[in-house]
Amino acid sequence: MKLLNICFYVTGSSSILSHHADFESKYQEIYKNIVSFLYENPSNRFAFSPSGPLLSWIDREHSEFNQLISKLWGRKQTELLGGGYYNPVFPLLFSQDKSGQIDLMTAEIRRCVGKKPRGMTVFNSSWDNSLIQSFQTCGMEYIFLDGSLIPKERQCYLPLLVSDQGKSLNVLSVSREFIPNMLIAPREYLRNLFDTINYLTKDDSYNALTDERVVAIKIDENQFLKLYESKWLSKLFLAVDEYYSDSIKITLPTEYLHREDIRVPSYIPAGIQSDVAKWARRPYEESISNFAPAGIFNFLLTYKQNKALYDRMLYISMLINQCKGDKIRKKVAREKLWMAQSGEAYVCDPDGVFANNAVRQLAYRSLTEAEKLVRESQKDGFKESVSSYDYNGDGFKEYICAMKQYNACVSLFGAQISELDIIHNTGNYADSPSRIKQFDKFEDKYHRGLFVDHLFSIDEFSEYKKGNPTGSGIFSQVIFKQLDFDAHRHEIKLSGSGTFSPLNANITLVKKYIANSNGFAIQYIIKNESPFDLKAVFVVESNYAQTDFSSVRANSYKVELIASDEKTEVEVKDSPRSAKKISYAQITDTSNDISFVYEPNEMCDMVCMPIIFRRPSSKSDSPTISGNAFVASLCWPIELEAGKEIEKTINYSIIVPKKKSKKKLTT
Repeated sequence: MKLLNICFYVTGSSSILSHHADFESKYQEIYKNIVSFLYENPSNRFAFSPSGPLLSWIDREHSEFNQLISKLWGRKQTELLGGGYYNPVFPLLFSQDKSGQIDLMTAEIRRCVGKKPRGMTVFNSSWDNSLIQSFQTCGMEYIFLDGSLIPKERQCYLPLLVSDQGKSLNVLSVSREFIPNMLIAPREYLRNLFDTINYLTKDDSYNALTDERVVAIKIDENQFLKLYESKWLSKLFLAVDEYYSDSIKITLPTEYLHREDIRVPSYIPAGIQSDVAKWARRPYEESISNFAPAGIFNFLLTYKQNKALYDRMLYISMLINQCKGDKIRKKVAREKLWMAQSGEAYVCDPDGVFANNAVRQLAYRSLTEAEKLVRESQKDGFKESVSSYDYNGDGFKEYICAMKQYNACVSLFGAQISELDIIHNTGNYADSPSRIKQFDKFEDKYHRGLFVDHLFSIDEFSEYKKGNPTGSGIFSQVIFKQLDFDAHRHEIKLSGSGTFSPLNANITLVKKYIANSNGFAIQYIIKNESPFDLKAVFVVESNYAQTDFSSVRANSYKVELIASDEKTEVEVKDSPRSAKKISYAQITDTSNDISFVYEPNEMCDMVCMPIIFRRPSSKSDSPTISGNAFVASLCWPIELEAGKEIEKTINYSIIVPKKKSKKKLTT
């Protein structure tokens, strides 16, 4: 090797939670210095990869930045990299959304800078060979992928060429092991870099074809700031000019690819970069597999909440694709969908920081806004429906209730509501995790959705009221079967059975959902199939996801009850609270002014409690509080003779704020 080409590129990131102040702070600290560093030093060169929202914000608030970028691009000191506008996980998207996100980013770069990007990056190098078609069709000539995805036999430090059904794409492998280290002097860093790559490639067959090699190195915005402030980066470019002008060239990717003809034909298996993939095997634990590399779908199967968001995203994308109504509303709905596809809501970052509740709920909110627009765009008006199909790809049918005030998913697992999206532009109220013993000291063996049913002995119920896992999981861990389904009448009738452990007694539960515009009527028939008399407590538990993200312990829920014919308010902060002889209960999400009303046919007791969840954090050696859920349970003591049955009914209503009428001005 006679010449080593180095392609540096700096990333400019943003979160879907970012606000003006966040952007402004980063601009003053980082992005302004990026153009200054290049503009004041004509020999300095690197590419820049901004997120779509960041680029748009800069154009609105600091258009001089984009004007300078345009000049620097013309001077061949930089180029902007494209990608998805909202930095999505491309393998998760339908083709129309893949191309739409890329085209939106390309159009924004062209509008802001006046030039079209030729290359792109993808979120956490999430890759699948089928992406080649979409990327190439959108005008992309090359893509950066993390070196951990590249097969060892193709790691030649040359451009790779991947193909699919006649379409081809160049790939530049990103080498994380060569990220600049300020503890090493720039001159020594360059010498080590050249010597290492020269050694790794000295015996390969491409030496007869080319004297050059290339290495791509990603620098994130925080790394850039440190390298810039320490003058390390300036010294690097000076060292190249002074000591290595004949052997090292810092170049831009498009310039290099147009000059170098050699390509290494390759096939890159589906995967995601290794420092993210290590989290995909076991929940919240690092794990390296010697088998097939982990990809984004391994990650989703491991983290159920992320998978649930993905299922919801696919559902909304399908609705938009099938929509034949108002084109303007459909266009805005698709933009809301793209906002919800931001990768940070689906995949952790390399440090193991997982999508927090606020990020995921904001994605759900965008999806709900998109669904609302689709409903409004329909020519014949929205029609309520209850349909049955495998919504989440688990091999079992789910029941999707698309009603006026909400969209809900009823699962056969526990016959519970596993998703509840209120059309009044809110997130998923059933988006609560389960406790994991190694982090929370307790293990929940069921999904914490809405209308989860338990049958406890008296002693088990005593533990349950303290917030402790208890019981054998009768009904909460049972896979129910369909007894009847009437889509026209919006009725779902399910049956499950289990063994009541204190007596080893077989108990069956028939559960019937009747969906209406504002909620459900839910009917329970509990039958004692055993030869023994049964004395137990029947509990209907609902777990509401928090919508107040001001702190990890924040509680946005207020509880108002009618107990013993008197109205009372129950304050639930850090510990469980109980009330007796309840005939009416209203739980209000004060952050969104949405209420959930329970009206049982017979008076019952009620238990309310916060459940705290802890997860690993890159900022702490021990698990830290990651969020909480609000639990509300209706409880009935029951006594059943052998062969007898008992019926309970709950009317469940969702109350959303009424639209405020505009007041007329008076003079």
